[in-house]
Amino acid sequence: MTAFEYCKNILSSPMLCEKLKPYNVSLEEAFDGSDRTPFVVRNPARSEAIAFSEEQIKFPKAGSLGDKRQRGKALHFFANHELLAIEMMAQAVCQFPEMPESMVKSLIGTITDEQKHFNLYLERMKDFDVSFGDYPLNAFFWSYMEKIETYQGFFAVMSLTFEQANLDFCKHYEEVFKKVGDEKTANLLKLVYDDEIKHVARGYTVLKKKNADDLWCYYRELLPAPLTPARAKGMIFDTEGRVKAGLELSFIKDLQAYQSDFKVTKRKSWKT
Repeated sequence: MTAFEYCKNILSSPMLCEKLKPYNVSLEEAFDGSDRTPFVVRNPARSEAIAFSEEQIKFPKAGSLGDKRQRGKALHFFANHELLAIEMMAQAVCQFPEMPESMVKSLIGTITDEQKHFNLYLERMKDFDVSFGDYPLNAFFWSYMEKIETYQGFFAVMSLTFEQANLDFCKHYEEVFKKVGDEKTANLLKLVYDDEIKHVARGYTVLKKKNADDLWCYYRELLPAPLTPARAKGMIFDTEGRVKAGLELSFIKDLQAYQSDFKVTKRKSWKT
């Protein structure tokens, strides 16, 4: 199975087990005889149990996470984000045949990371008697795929916006879970955080290869409306993680100073 066939299967199969199946083919053989005709889906196939829902539910407040059911609900949100990332990366591989093979291989590796994260969240959710699909699953992140026109735009949206924000969220919620005595979940978030640093670094490198002179402006130009750099931040700002990801200090400072109508610290106003 080529890399492209593998990614098509993630998008086309409604079964969760198929979306979580690891890619066992050597990446050196991933492009042998591959058909790189663009393949784009409006929505990834999902069984009824894990289908997208229009119903909006709120992320648990930090003060409620002493309750096990609320912790399970929070992990359900995190797991959904991981599955969305798997599907979005598969779509990017299929949608942009001009993407260099080195970047495709990199995305396959990242899909493996996201599958690992999903499975870890899934196992931890079981400890709280929560199964994936128990709560409505939103498609917010996926909704931006149809607005992305280039693979550079994909990395701007995924790596430098959603995954960069996750540096802040992982760091924040690692501490929240520690405070309620849940070291197991806190350690899980630390593992995800370490992987996210690599993912942010990858996206930053892709954009820098294209436009190293004014990366901040280039990044902003790539974001499809109404997405703004504000979405690349959380309720805290993790400078250390961004430095580890190789982001230049000028880029970090521009992001930290960026303001828009989007109230980053008021989670209740987020459409998630």
